[in-house]
Amino acid sequence: MPARVEGRWKTAQGELALKQEFQKVSGTLNSGNVAVPISRGNLSGDQIRFVASGAEYRGRVNGNTIEGTVKSAGKSADWKAAR
Repeated sequence: MPARVEGRWKTAQGELALKQEFQKVSGTLNSGNVAVPISRGNLSGDQIRFVASGAEYRGRVNGNTIEGTVKSAGKSADWKAAR
């Protein structure tokens, strides 16, 4: 059963607004006045994956937090979200 991620999350990159339909995830990453749609969003158990602005986000959902890595332009960095 996929984790529940629908709602608003705060990240260093901005606000992540997620919608969830079973294991499919959609939404936007809002940074300032720019809302970037996410694509290829999915959940497998507590693992979330999606793409925003060409960056691939992967993370583990643990209640009201998500922690993982983001890959962009061949580089990897940690990312976190909280609601």
